[in-house]
Amino acid sequence: MRNKILFLSLLICSLFFSACSDDDVVDRIRTISDIPVSVSKTVDYLPINEFNFPIETSVNLRAELEKELGTDEAINQVEEIELDDIDIVLVSADDQNNFDFVDSVTLSVRKDGLDVMQVASLDNVPKGVERISLNTTDAYLDDYLSAEDLKLIVQFTSTEDANNITVTLDMQFDAKVNPSL
Repeated sequence: MRNKILFLSLLICSLFFSACSDDDVVDRIRTISDIPVSVSKTVDYLPINEFNFPIETSVNLRAELEKELGTDEAINQVEEIELDDIDIVLVSADDQNNFDFVDSVTLSVRKDGLDVMQVASLDNVPKGVERISLNTTDAYLDDYLSAEDLKLIVQFTSTEDANNITVTLDMQFDAKVNPSL
């Protein structure tokens, strides 16, 4: 009889502790898809080049995420974040109607104290288009998220000079958020 009571006690304790396991944490984690972030950049002159010509701009990804989640504690709740989609749109250029002057493009991120990390690229940009969709690398940007001024580096390999170019980077991010953090 004593062994049965001891066994039942152990069984109840193990059931209780297993009910509070990692499964509860997984249930609390929420995935937020397609967080929109848009950045515009104007470049006075993009020369013909055989090498990638870097164009750098800043984005406050923290603020965009906080706006999407509706809380200023959002940054502390993010467990994973990645760039899911990016389109670069040619808004205007003095001497170009489309992206025919570009052969390839890459997008990287930079934060002080961390290496530059490539997050998207496209070789062989199609002719006659004003919007190009880059292929993302599925790299996690968790370490870069804490920067209030995250640097985006766009590198074009161009085949022609271009003047007074304005482009918009239309991005969408996916984040896994744990509200219990």
